[in-house]
Amino acid sequence: MPTYRIDVHTGTLSPGALSGNDANIHLTLYGTDASSDELVLDPNSADGSENGGFSLPLGELGDVQRLRVRYDDTGLGPAWFLDSITVRNEQSGDEWTFPCNRWLARHKDDGEIERTLDVA
Repeated sequence: MPTYRIDVHTGTLSPGALSGNDANIHLTLYGTDASSDELVLDPNSADGSENGGFSLPLGELGDVQRLRVRYDDTGLGPAWFLDSITVRNEQSGDEWTFPCNRWLARHKDDGEIERTLDVA
């Protein structure tokens, strides 16, 4: 079972948004072979990297083509500017980048707290 490394990159409009944020990030990966269940990424359990890195054992997904990201809008100041998400299959070395460059915030941008992103 491969381990997937997921790095959530926040933009300069909300630097460090994931550190100290207690809103949970929900992520679903869609690959050519399978899709993941909805994963809950707790920012407090990130590996300490600048961008909030998570390593998760998942079944083989194939080439990851799309993802859905949302957050539960909890905590103080849960809004964050999502630059991109990078997904890497640690077993095969394959890596995919999903650009966003939008806010996930009820009171910023278009008010959406969920985005579907396609691979770059």
